[in-house]
Amino acid sequence: MGAEFATSRYTFRIPLSTGYALFNASTGSVLRMDGGDADELSALLSGARTWISEESLGQQLTATLRRGGFLIDAAFDELAGVRARYWAARGHAPVVLLVTTTMDCNLGCYYCYESRSSDALTVQDVDKLVAIANDRLKRNHKQSLHVDWYGGEPLMNLSFLEQASEALQSLCRTQKVAYHASVISNGTHWPNDVGSFVKQHQIRQVQISFDGLAANHNRRRRYRPGYQSDDGQASFTKAAALVGRLLQHTRVDIRFNADHGNADDLAGFIEFAKEEGWFAAPFRCVLFVAKLSAYSDRSAFLRPHELSPERFDELQALARRTLPAEALDEENVIAGFPQPRTSVCGALASDSAVVGADGLEYRCGLQVGETHRAVGRFGGRQNLLLQPQEFIDRGWWERFDPTELPTCSNCSFLPICWGGCPKRHLDGDSSDVDIEGRYWRTNLPRMIADGLGERTSDGCVLSTADQFRE
Repeated sequence: MGAEFATSRYTFRIPLSTGYALFNASTGSVLRMDGGDADELSALLSGARTWISEESLGQQLTATLRRGGFLIDAAFDELAGVRARYWAARGHAPVVLLVTTTMDCNLGCYYCYESRSSDALTVQDVDKLVAIANDRLKRNHKQSLHVDWYGGEPLMNLSFLEQASEALQSLCRTQKVAYHASVISNGTHWPNDVGSFVKQHQIRQVQISFDGLAANHNRRRRYRPGYQSDDGQASFTKAAALVGRLLQHTRVDIRFNADHGNADDLAGFIEFAKEEGWFAAPFRCVLFVAKLSAYSDRSAFLRPHELSPERFDELQALARRTLPAEALDEENVIAGFPQPRTSVCGALASDSAVVGADGLEYRCGLQVGETHRAVGRFGGRQNLLLQPQEFIDRGWWERFDPTELPTCSNCSFLPICWGGCPKRHLDGDSSDVDIEGRYWRTNLPRMIADGLGERTSDGCVLSTADQFRE
């Protein structure tokens, strides 16, 4: 009797024009199967846990399946393996500081969930920010620091940003660690000399949001009273011009915020971007479609405006069809195939922090301003409304582990998903967690087929039985 192995719970079967592709979410391996036994064998390998002997398959095929993770030692705990990778990723993640320079903004977007307060960091806070960065770098001997300038509109507190940037870069030179930065901006309040600003502050990526073509964008992103542009230009004109200038110096990620009112603008906006030369610029321009969603209790009013999953899928498919390949940025896709996750978002990184303009620390940038979600104070700054025992979310973030959750631990997408957005779990938002599963059931077949230069049959989706197995 030969050695006995078990089938992996993370293997999926994708029908192709001839035969099948097997994909293992835990290893990222892809194997094409053709021939008379392909249907039966691929179904066996992608179904409920089954024990198979080397004798029944032959030594060569067994070795191939084992190398790809499609067959595992019968005693191997696959879930424990995913858990070990998850916690290693949390500990090994680089230091990321998301710094909310100000809660002020010159635009008033109807869907904005942020409070437009006067809260802002000051030059007196620079030393505190450097102290946090120094502590996080030394804590686990980290070799890089990434700073994400955030708001409000972060460049509306330019004096703080510039002084903090210089001080943090000086720290990194002293500690001999790498430094780089990014900016999330509305694109209407930048210095005239964009190239010098990017170089001086080592900005390797800028995200600019658009709400459709000019008519929709300008209607949704109006200047707030008292914040009108000095040159009289509308917000769309200023943001689009900035993108063109930035692309001469750094990468730009274009976020197209989609809802019922502007979804039909996407095709025209992509054509506009092509005509502007954004995808042929010296630096890479990525365009991704984001669904306007109720990210928190404060934005629950957005629910009626949200696109259905089906309509959002249509927009994403349109983007894939019409954008140049280099303008697409599907997460964790390498050489055409999705890969098991090896990194976590900043909210889960052990040595990262979100600094609020209100003097509080958070774990997730989407929570800035929600004081009941704070996990500490910035630089020891006092806030009389909160006592240390009231930072009730701190322990939740420290313990969060999707491999321990009832649904995620039984999901075969777990190695490429890790439960999706952790904030959704904290908020108890089961509908959005379900949408994450739907995304993979719908898109994984297409991704695997694309990676092989193939196409799946129209409407090919994985089932919930494929996602959750005995």
